[in-house]
Amino acid sequence: MPADVLTVTMNPTLDISTSVDALVNHVKLRCSPELEQVGGGGINVAHVIHSLGAHCQAMLPVGGTRGEEITARLQSGEIPLLTTTIASQNRECFNVFETSTGHEYRFVLPGPTLTSVEQAAAISTIIEHLPTEFLVLSGSLPPGLSDDFYAQVIRAARAKAPALRIVADTSGAPLIHALEAGVFMFKPSREEFAALAGTTTETNADTAAEDISRCRALINQGKTCVVALTLGDKGSLIVTDQQAWQVSPLPVPISSTVGAGDSFVGGMVWSLLGTDDLGQAARVATACAAAALQTQGALQFDAQTVLLMSESVEIATLPLSLTQ
Repeated sequence: MPADVLTVTMNPTLDISTSVDALVNHVKLRCSPELEQVGGGGINVAHVIHSLGAHCQAMLPVGGTRGEEITARLQSGEIPLLTTTIASQNRECFNVFETSTGHEYRFVLPGPTLTSVEQAAAISTIIEHLPTEFLVLSGSLPPGLSDDFYAQVIRAARAKAPALRIVADTSGAPLIHALEAGVFMFKPSREEFAALAGTTTETNADTAAEDISRCRALINQGKTCVVALTLGDKGSLIVTDQQAWQVSPLPVPISSTVGAGDSFVGGMVWSLLGTDDLGQAARVATACAAAALQTQGALQFDAQTVLLMSESVEIATLPLSLTQ
């Protein structure tokens, strides 16, 4: 039976996280015990959606001993998997939390190189197992994958399931190509959207109006139906062809920023499985992001807790003078 949601993670990782009092040059730094968990955009999204109770599958290429470890860890979490085999080793990434400052340093490695045969196998697996509601394409592409890989997936999926809602959460050239193919929603960060639009990363009343205008332009060009622009501690903007909302973040203590954006996507998608209310979906997404900021472990949330948190999220419908 097809899943409600299929997430695609073409560059999964085994993440190692630790903490030190301070990062000091040329000094042996005594770290706290490491925490190992599987990472990658689509995998994080799948963790969130699965924990909230929806039927979600995660597709990923696996290779080498790290691939075996990634698979074993995901299977222990009972997330239904679709995997393809690659010859190269999956990557490992490293996160360090500096306790004296609250700063977090994330070291991201490029990942394996996939052959053309391995790329084709991945696309075939995705199309063979399309979900009923949402296809989520999330995260970076490993070396060797063409920039239009996600666009290839989108076009093939559209040909088989025209009504399928496709969500893109990536950046750079892969995002540009994905938008050319057309998606239901994409979720850029402030930095990713600025790079896409060729603007600065500042956020104020004037740039909010400009952001909404640029979001509308993408929508009018048929590249997306919804833009969910996340702004860090400034919250988010949700924009459609008819409306725009400013969503305030929940004030929570930050333990780690890893997976917060992916949790936002997971919360949006999970909520939209049950309602077309984008405002409510934005509240749930914000609650999931806040929950992620408070954890350094797996992104597994209780649905009732998330819904209760979402009731405290402040959301404002922006006046027409800003959105037209």
